[in-house]
Amino acid sequence: MDSGTLKRHADAFLERNFDMPLGVPLRISSRMKSRLGAFQVKYIRGGDVKTEIVMSHEFIVHNSEEAILDVLYHECVHYALYTQDKPYRDSDALFISTLDRLGISRTRTYAYKGRSHLYECRRCRYRFSKNIKGYEKRYICRKCRGKFSYVGELSPEHL
Repeated sequence: MDSGTLKRHADAFLERNFDMPLGVPLRISSRMKSRLGAFQVKYIRGGDVKTEIVMSHEFIVHNSEEAILDVLYHECVHYALYTQDKPYRDSDALFISTLDRLGISRTRTYAYKGRSHLYECRRCRYRFSKNIKGYEKRYICRKCRGKFSYVGELSPEHL
């Protein structure tokens, strides 16, 4: 699914449920690994505010269209409530009731499916996986304070 298709789905969803068009950029990020999607509000010096909806490329590649659209609609609800100056955060009661009314999943409903990397402690042989590459360069083992080695990439079937 490409950004144009996502934009059309988001626009149709917002028109149908909130009577408003999508007025922010929708971007697919190849760097986003831990989140599936996000509505971002960035405050810039001088009082300017930049908003956008960002979707994870890994999530889009490894999930069904139904799951992708569910996450996209979740982010669209964030955007719509923010635009209407209503409470738009995940923990806000209005946001939760809006999701329930529209039949959209809440945050952390979907497990990560995508590229994962396996690491092992050189000293105690503790093994774990992370969604980022390069973990061994920045961190040490919390059990024995040893260094990590990169073992290899895990396919989504092994997660």
